[in-house]
Amino acid sequence: MKERYRFDEASYDAIAGAGLHWTDVQDVLHGKPKVREHIGAVLRIAAQDRRHRWIAVSLIEEDVDNEFLVVSARLLDAAEIAGIERAFREGTKS
Repeated sequence: MKERYRFDEASYDAIAGAGLHWTDVQDVLHGKPKVREHIGAVLRIAAQDRRHRWIAVSLIEEDVDNEFLVVSARLLDAAEIAGIERAFREGTKS
């Protein structure tokens, strides 16, 4: 089943507070390649936006299956980017 992503006012505020735009987050959520980590009700996705910046997005699973609320987003630092790029090179991506 396809995942659905939802934004609320707090989502938009958190994204803007990180110096990002909601379309940057859309790029990450729907782009490829990406790194996903789903633990319990928390989903974290990292990918590049259309400007080739690596961004991490955090989401919370809602009561409806496969529906997630965006709660934050941030630019990845150089060490995080290096780790992701190394994982892709070595074929250990999620």
